[in-house]
Formats: sequence, C-alpha cells, structure tokens
Amino acid sequence: MNRRYFMFGALSAPLLATSVVRPAEAAGKKKKLFVLTSTGGFRHSSIQTAFDTVTSLGKQTGQWEVVGRADNKDEVAKAITAENLKGWDMVFFANTTGDVGMTPEGHHAFHDWIQRGGNYAGVHSAGDTGHDDPDYLNLVRGEFLTHGPQKKVDIYVQDPTHPATRHFAPTFQMFDEIYEFKNWSRYGVHVLLTMHTHPQKGTPGDWPVSWTNRVGKGRMFYTSLGHREDMYANKDYLTHLTGGILWSLGKKKGDETPGNPLV
Repeated sequence: MNRRYFMFGALSAPLLATSVVRPAEAAGKKKKLFVLTSTGGFRHSSIQTAFDTVTSLGKQTGQWEVVGRADNKDEVAKAITAENLKGWDMVFFANTTGDVGMTPEGHHAFHDWIQRGGNYAGVHSAGDTGHDDPDYLNLVRGEFLTHGPQKKVDIYVQDPTHPATRHFAPTFQMFDEIYEFKNWSRYGVHVLLTMHTHPQKGTPGDWPVSWTNRVGKGRMFYTSLGHREDMYANKDYLTHLTGGILWSLGKKKGDETPGNPLV
C-alpha cells in the first residue's frame, strides 16, 4: 500500500452528535470507500470537513469504511488504477474541482469500473469537475455553470420515498452556496431535490439540487449542497448524504427511473 495517498484525516466527533442510521441497521460486509479531495481549480475550505464527515458516517452506520484518500493530482494518478479499483465499492468526490489528475489509463479504468458496477457519490463542487471529460459529464449528468451569493432557498422534494430524501418535509429551506447547472436535463436523471424558482432571479423553472444516475451497472448520487462547513453539522443534510451513499452502494432501495415528474 502506498502511504502517500492512503491518508486519513482526524475525525471530527462533534459533527455527528446525533445518529443518522443506527449501527444495528448494518447488514453484511462493510463497503469500502475511497475519497478524492483533489482540486484542479478552487479549493473549498470544507474539504477536510467533508472527508471527516463521510468517514464518521461510515463508522456510525457500520455500513462502510473509508480506506484511503487522494488529495492532489499525483496521488490521484497513483491511486486510480484498475488494480486498486477492484478493492473499492465507491469513489467519493468530496468537493473536487477541475481536472483531478487521473492518467489516461486511470480514466479508462475508472469509467470501466463504473460500467461494471462501481459506484460514485459526489458533493457540491464535484459538479464543477471534469468539464472537458465527456465520460465524467455522462456520469454526473450536470455541469456547474455559476453561483450567486450564498443564501437561503426553498427546496422541493421530488421523490419522497428515496432514502436520500424521505426524511425531508415536502418543502424545506437550506442556506448554502447554491449552484446553477448547464448540460442538465430532468429526463436524463432521477431527480431528488429541485427548486421551483431561480435561486438568484426568482424566475419560475426547474432548478436542480440533487439527483441520481445509472451508468451501466454503476450507480451515481450527487448533491450540490455542501459548500459550507456548517452543512456537515446539519442533521437533515447528514441524513440526505447518508441515504444517497447507501443507495449508491446498493444498501438501500430507491427509485432510479429517469425523468420523474416535477413535483
């Protein structure tokens, strides 16, 4: 094992004072998650918090364990190989941006792994990643366009039975840096959360917040929330994140039909 990219951050116990999923719910062998925190563009101050949170949630639920981390392009190049991917159930993109540093061989291995049943989850600026990579854009199915000032927005649940959303009220509010997307279509994904008005202009529409996708046998969960450190102490957000990861790992069932109707 190369210790340069199998690194662990200090856990932040106060983040998860309230259990999201009880350990007793854990069933079967723990899944193995590898976390990418590499950035080719803007680097969020919440990256370490996101990593600590995903690690802690795995311990708290008993459903997964974080087995390593790649924090820069050199580490990603060494980590993302066909051989290493065989030992992982998910690669989690924790506020990555731009070109994360996969080699051409690693890129091919990663997307082949997804097609064969590998799983992806990403938060916030994982949607601001891989802009020149058609395979990544086909996986995530939404590309960061812009954002305005951080603000509180009204969010509408589009699938009230999915493990990532069933805990929310039909409409709720979140304060975060709210993304706008291009190259996104409701008919190409299964929508979990959306806004009914533009986050800055207030014009009516369908402004996505979170969704899932299937590529081959692989599962993809993405939420655009997670810019701010305090989001990772928000119980509702933690439950959202946990449910999305568990769905992507195949641990929880949820509808995945693309083009679900606007609610």
